[in-house]
Amino acid sequence: MKNRGNMIFAMILALIVIAAVVLMVIFGQKNNDSTDTPAAADKEIKTSSDYSKIDTTGQPMLGDKDAPVTLVEFGDFKCPACKYFDMNIQPELVKKYVDKGELKMYFINTPFHGGESLTGAHAAEAVLKNEPTKYWAFHNALFEAQPNTNTSTTDEWLTSAVVKAAAKKAGVKDITKIVKAAENKTETAAVEKDIELYQTYMINETPTIIVNGKKVSDQLKINAVEKAIEDAKK
Repeated sequence: MKNRGNMIFAMILALIVIAAVVLMVIFGQKNNDSTDTPAAADKEIKTSSDYSKIDTTGQPMLGDKDAPVTLVEFGDFKCPACKYFDMNIQPELVKKYVDKGELKMYFINTPFHGGESLTGAHAAEAVLKNEPTKYWAFHNALFEAQPNTNTSTTDEWLTSAVVKAAAKKAGVKDITKIVKAAENKTETAAVEKDIELYQTYMINETPTIIVNGKKVSDQLKINAVEKAIEDAKK
């Protein structure tokens, strides 16, 4: 009987301990939730589909600031389709519209494809901040460095050596500063601003092309982009 009593006592004690642990976990979870909520609320982004409200302040611009038509590209240096747009379509738009003062173009970093996307974004922002006149040359050099065989955004190629070579090709003076910015991800404010923009406007593909507040559906067809520009000129 004594042994049986001890067993019952031990079982009751075990149940009390388990109940106490459960209560502690629940209480702790509630505390965590109440602690996390304000931070999450602070980062909550109000989305919009009104592309005419895209804030291009501080973004790299190609063309005359007073040009009547504005093209915004949400792009990623790791994106093969972005390379196609920037290497094939953009130069034609420059000749046909930008050089005539009819179009200005902006590029917003949209680092969808992991660490190397961020490497490219930080490097480009560092050039824009430190040697802004070299930005577009560096931008193009980085896209040119993307291997022609690159058909997947998971292919690894955007290394410090590539950033260094692109900076040299673009005529950047302080190449070391740009490489360090890429490696150490120093341009956090500028890159996070871009990320907030693509999240705000619910951008889900690169490149996304916006012309005077309207999204171009066939953005990799030059005729479609030119039509959007011509319509915006009317």
